Amino acid sequence: MQPLVLGIRLVKSAVLIAVAIVLIWRRQRDPVAAILALALLCWTITSSIDFTSAEVWPMLLERLRFLLFAWALLLFPSGRWRPRWTRAVAVASASVFLIGTAEVLGLLGTSIFLPLAIGCVLGAIASLIQRYRTTSSDTLQLQLKWVAFGLVTGIGLILGARAGAALNGPRLAFEAMFQLGIVFVALGFLVPLLRYRLYDAETVISRSAGYAVLTVMLVAVFAGSESLIENLGQQYLGSGIGQVSGAMAAAVAAVLLAPLNERISKWAERRFQRDLVELREQLPDLLAEAPLSWTPRQVGEAVLPRVRNALHAMSAALVLSDQPIAGDGITLKEVAGSAAEFSLDLPLRCPFGGRQGSLLIGPRPDGTAYGKDDVAALEAIAPALRHALLASRQRERDRRNETARNRRLRARLANFAQRLEKLEDLSPEREPRRAAPSARGVPEHRQPSRRLRSHRPR
Repeated sequence: MQPLVLGIRLVKSAVLIAVAIVLIWRRQRDPVAAILALALLCWTITSSIDFTSAEVWPMLLERLRFLLFAWALLLFPSGRWRPRWTRAVAVASASVFLIGTAEVLGLLGTSIFLPLAIGCVLGAIASLIQRYRTTSSDTLQLQLKWVAFGLVTGIGLILGARAGAALNGPRLAFEAMFQLGIVFVALGFLVPLLRYRLYDAETVISRSAGYAVLTVMLVAVFAGSESLIENLGQQYLGSGIGQVSGAMAAAVAAVLLAPLNERISKWAERRFQRDLVELREQLPDLLAEAPLSWTPRQVGEAVLPRVRNALHAMSAALVLSDQPIAGDGITLKEVAGSAAEFSLDLPLRCPFGGRQGSLLIGPRPDGTAYGKDDVAALEAIAPALRHALLASRQRERDRRNETARNRRLRARLANFAQRLEKLEDLSPEREPRRAAPSARGVPEHRQPSRRLRSHRPR
């Protein structure tokens, strides 16, 4: 064996043995971890043998590894047969194992083990897909995403290595691809079973899918450009353009690298990190269209559940001017007394650098730290959140001042009304006006004498 090939296989064996030890040590009472650890140990041996000799025991270990791996898929992650038809697939896998063992020992002259084994593995993968679609648990969905990532990446590398070896490609490169595929499958099971870095599945899948699609597209662009340039050169310039066509195709691929990377990255984020994308794009619009009557607490009650769900956090809180105003998954008293228990403290600063408040994010269920994508999404919504909180606080202050001013005006008006009532009570009553006396009602001694009335000068 070549030294480089031997080194690659030893590295792969060390990784698989380490994964098996960690599974047995950390998950001692988990049947899925025990079955998977045994399958990985068998795979450590069988993946390091070329099967060019007539040895029987490597072939038997290969059949045993198939059975253990199929059962691990059927029982993942709870160790129960869900859905019920997985028991039939388990029985079929055991039967296929017996058929393969009989073929290796020469008891059967058939060669049907491989297609039957592929059918059983596909049935086990179908059970994983059904569990993902029927479950409502976020944790189980993330576990299944990790397993899917490991299987898709690992099997893709293994099949690519087998296809390249069949086409007589570079043996060392395809050997590395094959062994790396096995490592990806093992790590795809290790992370969900240990539940460590479980919530990074979307980020890892997004970046891996982006890199894979980018690589495929660049290879396609390079191959197509090289073929086109070579054909055009042979047609118009002669046959001596082989090396020039490769250089020109590489230049075309290099020019297209940046725009393709940007477009593919955005596609991968929208496809696999939908929660963070919606948080970054929709939350500022929600805050911009918030009712003017909202208080800072109402703003926090509208924002914190969305932030918590997008980051898979256990709790979240808002602090404004050193006063807790809202909390989700935690009370305001706990926020005031346990600020050190938050895993992330995002300051809400004004444009001139002054700190107006904080967005506090609690830990994840697995205790792992938040990634760069999570922090970037929070930093994208921080300006809109700060503006909404400060504007709502100012409006709340204005409403309080207006209410106090109206209260004072009503009190003064009531005081004026009381004083007017007192003044009316103290003023004297006016006597009724007497009518002028008539001549008929005047006494006789006061009436003018007739003599004086009749005496007139002539």
